[in-house]
Amino acid sequence: MSTFTRCKQKFISVSSLLKQNKIQAALTCVFEAVQEMMRANLLTGEKNDLRQFLQDSLYYLNNNQQLREIYPVVIEYHEGNEKQLLAQLKEIIDLLQEKLAREAKEQLAALERKKKKSLATAQDLLQKKSIDEAELIFKQLIEEFDKDFQLKIDISDILINAQHYKRAIKYLKLANKQQPNSVHVFNRLGMILRKLGKYEQSEKAYLQALKLDPDDEYLYFNVGRLYIDSQKWDKAALMAQKAVKINPGFQQAKKMLLFVQKKLKGVRGKG
Repeated sequence: MSTFTRCKQKFISVSSLLKQNKIQAALTCVFEAVQEMMRANLLTGEKNDLRQFLQDSLYYLNNNQQLREIYPVVIEYHEGNEKQLLAQLKEIIDLLQEKLAREAKEQLAALERKKKKSLATAQDLLQKKSIDEAELIFKQLIEEFDKDFQLKIDISDILINAQHYKRAIKYLKLANKQQPNSVHVFNRLGMILRKLGKYEQSEKAYLQALKLDPDDEYLYFNVGRLYIDSQKWDKAALMAQKAVKINPGFQQAKKMLLFVQKKLKGVRGKG
C-alpha cells in the first residue's frame, strides 16, 4: 500500500471514528497521517489531495462537541505549518489521555467505596444474625467483581470474625481457584480448620503456607497455636523458636515459647 493510500484512508476514517465517539483514535489517525505526509516523497497532485483530506478531517474534529468541551481551541492547518499542527495534535492527545486516566482512577475509587460500603452493611447484618441477607450481599459482590481476589479474602475475614467458619471456607476456595499459590488463603484456611478442631487438615494448610513463604514469623506463630491446641508441645516450641529467630522482637512468640517450655517441663516432670 502506498503512502498516499495509507494517509488517505486514515483521514477518511476520522469521520467514522468520531461517530463512534473514538476521539483519541481519530486524532491519532490525523497525527500519524501528517507525520507520513512530511516524510514521504509525494507527487504534487497527491500532496494537494491529502491536504484537502486533512482539512476535511480537521473540520470534523473542530465540529465535534465532545472534543470542543475538552479542547476549545480551533485546530488550524496552513501549508508549511505541519510541525505546529503535530504539536497541537499531540497536546490534545495528551490531554485526552490524562482525562481518561483521571476518569479511570475516579471510577476505581468509586467502585472501592461501593465495595467497602457493601461489606460494612454485610458485617452489620451478621452482627444482627441476618446471615442470609449478608450472604446475598456477598453473592452480589462476587458476581460484580468476580476477578477481585482481595474481595474474596475480605469476605472470608468478615465471616471468620463473625465465627461463620464453614461459610468462610467457601470464599477461600474461590480465592484459591484464582490464585492457587496464595499464602493468605492457606494461612486463613489453617486458622479456620484449627478453630473447627480439624487439626490434621489445619496442619496441612499451614505447612503449605510455610512452603510458599518460609520466612514469615506470623505463620510459625499460627502453627505454634495449632500445636498448642493439639497439645504437641515439642512442635509448638519449635514453631515459637523459629518465629523468634526471624523476629527477635516478636513478643507474642516469646510468650508462646515460655508457655510451651513450662508445659514441657510439666510433662517431662510427670514422666
